[in-house]
Amino acid sequence: MTEKTLSELIDEAITSGASALPVFPRAITELRLALQDENRSLDAIAKQLAMDASLASQILRVANSSFYAGLGSINTVKDALVRLGLPRIVQIATLVMQKGLFAAKDAATQQYMVKLWQHSVAVALGAEWLAKRLSFHAIAEEAFMAGLFHDIGELLLLRCLEDLAAKDPNLNLPANLQRELIIRQHESKGAWLLQEWNLPETYRTVAANHHQPATEHTGTVELLVRVADMVAYKLGIAPRPQPDLVISSSEEASRLGLSEIMLAELEIALEDSLALSV
Repeated sequence: MTEKTLSELIDEAITSGASALPVFPRAITELRLALQDENRSLDAIAKQLAMDASLASQILRVANSSFYAGLGSINTVKDALVRLGLPRIVQIATLVMQKGLFAAKDAATQQYMVKLWQHSVAVALGAEWLAKRLSFHAIAEEAFMAGLFHDIGELLLLRCLEDLAAKDPNLNLPANLQRELIIRQHESKGAWLLQEWNLPETYRTVAANHHQPATEHTGTVELLVRVADMVAYKLGIAPRPQPDLVISSSEEASRLGLSEIMLAELEIALEDSLALSV
């Protein structure tokens, strides 16, 4: 099979609706709107979150994890809201709901998805951490979401490949061909999926360009995501680790004015993020 043929099969599966495409969890939008509603009380928001038993239990699990270690165990969603604040709880809920998309029936695909999920969480939290560290507080939330979605195209392609293999067991899908296709197409496919989800242009731009050379038009959010992305690859928090990356000399690090010390601090932040992706 040629790559072109596999590409055509995937395009056909996407456009025809034959593959089960990832669906954006709309509850994420509702929660994020709650952040902007000054009339919503903590009681009302806690009640909304607690209505979903699975979500509430996972929020408590994450809130009690080592990443958010506090003075004692948190037993209710409202306690988690009081201790961590609504923005952080919404962030945790976003991660919990988004993680549900990263599941596969095939064992090898599932193994890849786990690494992809860990990478997405690390880049999201790393981009947010960098934004705050560099005093770009106004775009910290945007950097988090852009980081979370930057590789969503890989998820889309993995879903399509799994569907194709399930529907035609005789289809020859060499691992190296799948890997090359994911590398080459995940940016454009990710931008397309985010467009289908009607998410902001900033996220689509980051998904579409994050492996292309930085230009004078590359925005700050994208620069933050790119640096967090590179650090994750260097640390091995990625499906395809790149331990030899020299980030301090990159155009992105230069544009953001990042020092070696700041990059080392970012590495620690990304390593800590693994506690949220389990």
